[in-house]
Amino acid sequence: MAFAKKEDELSYIAQYQKDNYDRITVMAPKGKKDELRKAAEFKNMKLSAFILDCVEKELERMKK
Repeated sequence: MAFAKKEDELSYIAQYQKDNYDRITVMAPKGKKDELRKAAEFKNMKLSAFILDCVEKELERMKK
């Protein structure tokens, strides 16, 4: 989808994210982000996808 104005494009993206995603903020000690990012890269994943995958696996483990 092409937009004539950059502001319109950013507004569309922001609204799409608001409608389709929950925002979860995670605080970690300094240096932990680099460690997590390297682990995500090792699995060819983005950092947020890696963290979500870890959380989902833990939830499945807890159900057992």
